[in-house]
Amino acid sequence: MSLDQGSILRTLCESFGITLNGHDCMPFGNGLINRTYLLKDRHGDDDWILQQVNTNIFKWPELIAYNNYLAAEHLRMHYPGYRFMEGRRTAEGKDLFQDRALGAWRMFPYIRNTVSHDTVMSEHQAYSAAQQFGRLTRYLDGVYTGAFKVTIPDFHHLPKRWARFQEAIRNAAPQRLDPALETIAFYTGNEELVGAFDALLNDPEVSTRITHNDTKLNNVLFDRDTNEAVCVVDLDTLMPGKALFDLGDMIRTFISPAAEDDPDPAHCIVRPGIFEALVDGWFSEMAPLLTAAEKERVFLSGQLLMMEQGVRFLTDHLQNDVYYGADRPDHNLDRARNQMHLLAAYTARKEELEARIAGLTG
Repeated sequence: MSLDQGSILRTLCESFGITLNGHDCMPFGNGLINRTYLLKDRHGDDDWILQQVNTNIFKWPELIAYNNYLAAEHLRMHYPGYRFMEGRRTAEGKDLFQDRALGAWRMFPYIRNTVSHDTVMSEHQAYSAAQQFGRLTRYLDGVYTGAFKVTIPDFHHLPKRWARFQEAIRNAAPQRLDPALETIAFYTGNEELVGAFDALLNDPEVSTRITHNDTKLNNVLFDRDTNEAVCVVDLDTLMPGKALFDLGDMIRTFISPAAEDDPDPAHCIVRPGIFEALVDGWFSEMAPLLTAAEKERVFLSGQLLMMEQGVRFLTDHLQNDVYYGADRPDHNLDRARNQMHLLAAYTARKEELEARIAGLTG
């Protein structure tokens, strides 16, 4: 839905008790799932972030608000100085606005003098962002995980995604299947990672915690002047999960300078210094909580998340781009190839990167 129609924007803002007075509304960020807008006050600092929840993906958007409420209450009680991106309640006291015609919407304060980045440009940036993600998990340690709801079932569950991938191969139209055969062969050749993922899920020594579950760099806000990470955002997938999946997704999205849809293998390089910095930053918060079983899977976590995301992109290509959408022909196939090249490059440097991990863990 476009917010070009002033009446829709006024309805949404009034529902949250916000008075429009010279605000400009513009798209904000580049997320693939939800639509996000910045309401920029031309005359002052009454700036807001307005987000439409994609209810095709988040079937029960009220669970997002519920989880955020539980987390906010815990953090307010135990870490009152922690900056948590808590949504604004509606004028009726609800955690989100829902309307049959307009959909589900949430509103957040815009933190001035902050910026988000799509690509890690320095080791300091990697360390600071990973530290913020680790801190969120550590600060939520001790909360009753059973109270939190699952906002997307089986979000990180490669065995189940693998089964859907196999079904997609069987049912794909030839024009979707034929260009993807080489990429399919690569992922099929790495099927042992599906078993490793399943073993991690079922290992009692790998704790279930409240985790972010979508730890891309652009889900962290940085101070525009100091380049220090300020806070974590995009908490739609804040729910029970494995902390190693947060780490693995950071490895997947931080270590290469290539865009996620760049299929050129020459661009999908591994930056060892960035890898070490992000692991170090995450360890600075998480190390006291980690078991031996978790520490020994640090490198593996990157492989698992590259494999999972590549399979997800490839499945979407085979199923006609119904989940992520596409801006060009074979867009999701390009995304799957990107993860293929990255996984191959990452695995090739296993010995070197594990040595760097050993240097951090002592």
